[in-house]
Amino acid sequence: MVVREAGLLFRGYTLIKKSYHKSTKGKIDTDLRSGLLTAILNFAQTTFSKDVIEYFEGKKFLIAFTEDKIIAEDSFEPELLVSYVILDKEKKIEKYMRKIIQPLLKKITQEFKSLNSGKNLSEVSQFKNFKLYLDEIFGSDTNTIDEKFKKIF
Repeated sequence: MVVREAGLLFRGYTLIKKSYHKSTKGKIDTDLRSGLLTAILNFAQTTFSKDVIEYFEGKKFLIAFTEDKIIAEDSFEPELLVSYVILDKEKKIEKYMRKIIQPLLKKITQEFKSLNSGKNLSEVSQFKNFKLYLDEIFGSDTNTIDEKFKKIF
C-alpha cells in the first residue's frame, strides 16, 4: 500500500501536509483542496451519519480520515481537526482501514492535540517539526504499513 500524502486540516485550511509520492498532474491549490475536502466531509456527515464515513474511494486513490476536536487560542469551544491520508486503492482495503490506517490517523491527531491545544493554529510555519512525526509513521520506503504500525505501538 503506497501512501501518497498525509496531513491535518483545521477550519478548512491545511495545517500540515507531507507528500511522499505525487497523486496529481500539475499544481493544485492546497487551500482550495483542503476547503473542498472539509466541505465534502461535512456534507457527507450531515447527509448520512457522523460516524459512518471513514474514507472516500476513487478509481485510483483512497482518502482516509479521522476527526477530532481541538481548542485554538482564539476560540472558546473545540473545533474540528481532521487528519487524512491519501493512499493507492487496493483490494480488500477494509482490513487495513480498521486495523492499521484508522489507528495511525488517530495517533497523529492525539499527538498533534497534545502538542498544540490552546495555541494559535493560524500560524502554520510553527508545525514544520510535526512533519518529522508524519515521516516516522508514513515516510519510510523500506517498511511496510504493518511494520510502521508495530513501531508506533
